[in-house]
Amino acid sequence: MQSKIIDWIKDKYYWYNNHSKLKRFFNNRKELKVLFFGYPKSGNTWTRFLIYNYRNLLLNPNEKQTLSYERLNVLQNNIMEKGTTFLPEKGFPFIYRTHKIYKKTFDLFEKKIFIHRNPLDTLVSAYYYSKNRDVPFWDDPINVRKKLFDIDFFVKYKIDSWINFYNYSHQHADIVLNYSDMKNNCEKELFKLIQFLGWELDNRLIMKSVDLSSFDNIRNMGIVTGQSHGMAKGGIGYGSFKGEFTRSGEESQFFNELHEETINFVINKFPDFKKIYPNLID
Repeated sequence: MQSKIIDWIKDKYYWYNNHSKLKRFFNNRKELKVLFFGYPKSGNTWTRFLIYNYRNLLLNPNEKQTLSYERLNVLQNNIMEKGTTFLPEKGFPFIYRTHKIYKKTFDLFEKKIFIHRNPLDTLVSAYYYSKNRDVPFWDDPINVRKKLFDIDFFVKYKIDSWINFYNYSHQHADIVLNYSDMKNNCEKELFKLIQFLGWELDNRLIMKSVDLSSFDNIRNMGIVTGQSHGMAKGGIGYGSFKGEFTRSGEESQFFNELHEETINFVINKFPDFKKIYPNLID
């Protein structure tokens, strides 16, 4: 109990410091301040590629290659919970990102973008990401890590955190992106997002950004460049990721990964599943 209290105090102090730091920094900036957030493995990185490839195309209309992971992380290198204060390159937006659930710090941003993906595919993807770290399931308590190698156990163990994240986060967003809608009509959803951000709209460049940001292009780029995204500094013990960061990106993968009992468990836990993701379950 005492350790939990100490951790709670540390967390409060940490967020207070970052909040104060960002508030001071933002007071001196005139740029539109945008926050992009979502549960891990919800299409966050794909959406970042869509946004920044489009912005890059506005500056370089003849560009034929997707941005690399390295370039993307240079252009969009501000992480909210780290309280970073990097200025964007000329011509690029002032967007912060986070996988954290709503905090008071969110309210410092003028526009907030939230992305969500059905929890079954999200957690299946999170399972493979977590398992393929140098220290598997590095973010989880040591006493449950062995059990988490069972994908069905992993999904059941994580579903409450996903539900809590979704229920609390979508209420604080100015625009909500549904991964299913993006997969079904990416051009339409990217158009709405660019319009929301108040940028110049060019249908040709929207289509080109969607093409450059395809999963095949991103995966191939990751292989060619050594898949540097997701590589934590510090080596063993720091949760470095190994393998392909981008998997298939397809929906309904969970049917081939999970037992029916686990699928029903999640759907019963989250009664709005069929309403929000109507085309995934008969």
